[in-house]
Amino acid sequence: MTILVVGDVNADVSATVGHFPFEGDDSSINTLQWGSGGSAANVATALALLGQPVQLVARVGTDPASQIALRAARTAGVDCTAIQHDQDQATGLCFVAISPHSERTFFSFRGANSALTDVSEYALPNEWSWLHIAGHALIEGQQQNTTWHLIEQAQRHHVPISLDLCLPLVHTRANDIHRLIPQLQILFANKPELLALFPDMSEELIPAIFSETEPPPPLLVLKLGASGCKIMSGQKQLTSSAIPIKAIDSTGCGDAFVAGFLDRYLNHCTWHNCALYANAVGALTAMCYGSGEALPSSLQVYTFIDTHYPP
Repeated sequence: MTILVVGDVNADVSATVGHFPFEGDDSSINTLQWGSGGSAANVATALALLGQPVQLVARVGTDPASQIALRAARTAGVDCTAIQHDQDQATGLCFVAISPHSERTFFSFRGANSALTDVSEYALPNEWSWLHIAGHALIEGQQQNTTWHLIEQAQRHHVPISLDLCLPLVHTRANDIHRLIPQLQILFANKPELLALFPDMSEELIPAIFSETEPPPPLLVLKLGASGCKIMSGQKQLTSSAIPIKAIDSTGCGDAFVAGFLDRYLNHCTWHNCALYANAVGALTAMCYGSGEALPSSLQVYTFIDTHYPP
């Protein structure tokens, strides 16, 4: 059985900057590198590195950037048979500006991603153990229609579904998210995304919404970056502190966290163990430049946890 991951695949151009210039200014870049990126590609790559069988559903161009975009996933052993190659549109590209505080700012071109078409020939629901949706997949174009079709297939075959929000999705498709929430097993979000999804509610009252869904509410997994994470479902909550590190690049950390959480959840671990492991995967990613190439193996994660939490 395979985890199916659908969403964006990008070639990332990452640069460290001393400061953000004013419009019309001329500012130098300290370092620059090309790498694999895109939320879906990062989650799929991380899951494969952690030992999970995973298939990636996405669309790239036929340009040289497509090789860079898929490089980390292919190296990790991700099943890329459902990847489509667009003859007209370029591969998605993301310019990532990394501040002196290790925070990343994205300038994204979605390109071929939004043209994803039917993948039923290569993605068979009776072979899925899980469907994970990276938020950009539900924003626009044929990709949006294809992703909703995958959701319908998953529901018919009783395949659990998770969704990782992104601000562009929340800003443009909030009603669609609210409609999908009752069908989810897990909803991943950071604080700005969650507050944007429920703009008229205080943060303290939002968990109550999830206790009112029918069927039973999904897990709400709140990504808190350097503060760790918070897991909520109904009246039950758990907060897990992050492992203290010196972060140099936060690109892909949220995707790494998602993969770590899913890996432990699929292994029937407790909330505490899911959170600890996910925090560790995210922390290790933040200690390296890049996203796809920065993702850790399961051995690295266990070694890291043992170092910080010796038996």
